[in-house]
Amino acid sequence: MGENFLKIDLNKLSETITAPRTDAVYNCHSYLTKVPLAAIEPLIEAYTEPGDLVVDFFAGSGMTGLAALRLNRRARLSDISILGKHIATGYLTNVSTVELTKVAQKVINEAKNAIGGLYLSKRISDGAKVEVIRTVWSFTYVCPKCKLEMVYFEYLDKKGNPPKECVSCSEPFVRRNWGRGEDVPVEVVVLGENNRHIEQSVTDYDRRNIRAASRDPRKNDVPSLPITADREMYSRSALGKWGMAETGKFFSARNSIALVELWKAINRLKGNDIRKKLRFAFTAILPRASMRYQWSPKRPLNAQNQTYYVAPVYYEWNVFALFGRKVEAVIRAQDEIFGRRTLFDAKNEDDIVYEIMSAEKLCHLTNESADYVFTDPPFGSNIFYSDMNLFHEAWLGEVTDHGAEAVVHTTGKRKNGAEEKYEHLLRKAFSEAWRVLKPGRYMSVIFGNSSGRIWGLVQRALRDAGFKSVPVHVGILDKGQRSVKGLNSGSEGVVTLDLILTVQKPGQEEQAGEPRSLTNGDSTALIQSAIKDLPAKGALNPSHVYARVLKKAIEKHLALDDLHLSNVLIALRNAGYSVDRKTGLLF
Repeated sequence: MGENFLKIDLNKLSETITAPRTDAVYNCHSYLTKVPLAAIEPLIEAYTEPGDLVVDFFAGSGMTGLAALRLNRRARLSDISILGKHIATGYLTNVSTVELTKVAQKVINEAKNAIGGLYLSKRISDGAKVEVIRTVWSFTYVCPKCKLEMVYFEYLDKKGNPPKECVSCSEPFVRRNWGRGEDVPVEVVVLGENNRHIEQSVTDYDRRNIRAASRDPRKNDVPSLPITADREMYSRSALGKWGMAETGKFFSARNSIALVELWKAINRLKGNDIRKKLRFAFTAILPRASMRYQWSPKRPLNAQNQTYYVAPVYYEWNVFALFGRKVEAVIRAQDEIFGRRTLFDAKNEDDIVYEIMSAEKLCHLTNESADYVFTDPPFGSNIFYSDMNLFHEAWLGEVTDHGAEAVVHTTGKRKNGAEEKYEHLLRKAFSEAWRVLKPGRYMSVIFGNSSGRIWGLVQRALRDAGFKSVPVHVGILDKGQRSVKGLNSGSEGVVTLDLILTVQKPGQEEQAGEPRSLTNGDSTALIQSAIKDLPAKGALNPSHVYARVLKKAIEKHLALDDLHLSNVLIALRNAGYSVDRKTGLLF
């Protein structure tokens, strides 16, 4: 489609796109900072027509490709992420749901037979042998003064608050100052006689099965990769301190054995597509099947996908229960993806293609071949995808090249010059986007960061790549449901909203002209203006104010290198606003 045939009505694009992370596709498989389909589809519809080619060179788990598929567009996806391609391929594999359900049960039965009764417990009410649904484990802390070994779980109050002191000698309890003993199981959850989940204390029968698993040599067969000291997440997660610098250490002995047997059963399958789909379901359960699945007094808090964190009380979930439910989720996601493909040519496998490739050099794309670019680059120093992907990639047998990752290191030797390297990579990536885009066409970039300096870096990279200096549209992306950390954005400086910048490549008849320099903006004045314009009704969080400051600055081509979310928080407090600790909203 040539540049003269596409008419964009920017009035149809709202300032804020709200796309909650609650749909079946989004929740089917975890990947850091996924963009919901509902956020991508309005932009693809605005900037393309059916049959057009959409490009995403920071494709991650392939959500842009799924959105393009549902809207009858073609897509070329690329990334350096081995896990990302695995997830995207799993989403894009369409299989018989009847056959998938049948084969999934077959591999579960094979793996269950192989592990024997390791997941069995005795129901206390009637002595019946039942399968464990999940087990609660607790850290044991050692008092530095009297050496009492304190099982953390046993001394929590009803709200889950930790003890204040040693119960024996009154030494103040400070987690980082107390040593660690052995983790111990404290509760199991099983089906009661009324067929409802019940919690009961761990019995000797449970302990015997757990000990049997700890002596089983198969626990050492779990695929594992080292998280070395040069990795950012090694420092951020204090892995060396706790002796957890290897991915396999995050699984209990019993779950290690169950996962190994299930993985073997899946990989013995002959049918390629069914095997591919079940491998996809398997990797989707790994965080929950690990010790990273947090306990809380009210409900499970799930795994922390952005860090290798193990909470002092955590779950050991029955692997087969997790896998059975995940297969059902995979089927729901498949229905969402392929159910709308009324006009799509299912026989053309080349319509959605994913390549492992650096964004710096898009060798698979020719000049002026793309109708639209939608991409979601890594957000500076926020998240280190390749470090976290090791957890899954240990099972896949391939590892992402972390040396090519577009991130800003904040620890170790790689900290020096990290921002300059990040800006260089973004500039190269955006230059490649400019090369492959047809004249007059558009690129939308989703980005989020609490530092105005990083935003200035992004603005310069877009300008230097050759795009028009002022974006044609700046929108706010609200993914709705926020993490626990995100809810505390008023106190922790966490941005819970992203911006969507859409820039245009000059048309063939237009002169690119000299790159327009960024002018330094007045952060204080822009913040005060944003606060003044806050609506009287309708609760917002500090990130909304921050996003509006950035939006106004970018529209005016201003750099705000001295801006940080913390400046907005201070200004809000000075203006009489507070942040609700439970909701993260201003009042």
